[in-house]
Amino acid sequence: MKHLTNIIDIEQTITDNGICLFYIKAPDCGVCNVMLDKVMRLADLFPSLTSFYTDITEEPLIAGQFLVYSGPTVLLLMDGKEVYRGSQFIDLEELEYNINRLLKLSEQ
Repeated sequence: MKHLTNIIDIEQTITDNGICLFYIKAPDCGVCNVMLDKVMRLADLFPSLTSFYTDITEEPLIAGQFLVYSGPTVLLLMDGKEVYRGSQFIDLEELEYNINRLLKLSEQ
């Protein structure tokens, strides 16, 4: 999972890849750090999935661009459009189900 720190890199990564997993954390957030480790392990199960994360304080434009006001937040994007969002209490089983669903859709 790549660590991106500016909006230009984030937008370019989303544009260049069909399906993206975008994790947004807040500073000094224990839950954010624990969930980041779990989401990273989940993302590792899908080598074809482009995954990246950022800290919301590293790029303040993220809050407005992606309507993220708290961490942790995870977004699944397909062709640049948000298709799944999880915030604060992220259900990893639901996230995995949605990743599988999107990857199967993209194969068709």
